[in-house]
Amino acid sequence: MARSRGDELGFYKIISVVAILVAVAAFARPYFSGVDAVTPLLPIEELSTSGYTKVDVQVSASENAGIVTIQGGCYQVTATTELSQVESIANGQEGRVGSRPLTHDLFKDAMESLDVVMVMVKVVDMQDNTYIGRMILKQGDRIVSLDSRPSDGIALAVRTGAPVYMKDDLLKSQGQYVC
Repeated sequence: MARSRGDELGFYKIISVVAILVAVAAFARPYFSGVDAVTPLLPIEELSTSGYTKVDVQVSASENAGIVTIQGGCYQVTATTELSQVESIANGQEGRVGSRPLTHDLFKDAMESLDVVMVMVKVVDMQDNTYIGRMILKQGDRIVSLDSRPSDGIALAVRTGAPVYMKDDLLKSQGQYVC
């Protein structure tokens, strides 16, 4: 039996919420267990921005998809994603929150409640025509790097004021020269 587009989007929303809850639980553990959480130290390259370019993000929508435009220096990358992701990024850029919080608003609120700071978002790779991102989060002296869809990372970055970086090689190989 074939799944409809709506079923697929529902599935991805459920997976996104579960991933968010796991991340929040990882940070909340010391508050509820009475035992310090131990997070392994990140390799220094995870925290470094060497080989990365700070990028600006713009979003727009077409009939069937959301469009994310990332520009860093003289290179511009355009990628498609779900309309809901583009709407969430636009809401974050404009500081709009609906009467009820959506997923990215909820995650931002959970991070603030647990004193978690988003350090940065990095677009690090492309695999099977899918961009791969990392969200670098900090709570006290603990820092974690979470695998993330770049659109989710960007939606949170625009809400928290965190910078977004794209790997130089990726920006140049996938981007268009615009200068």
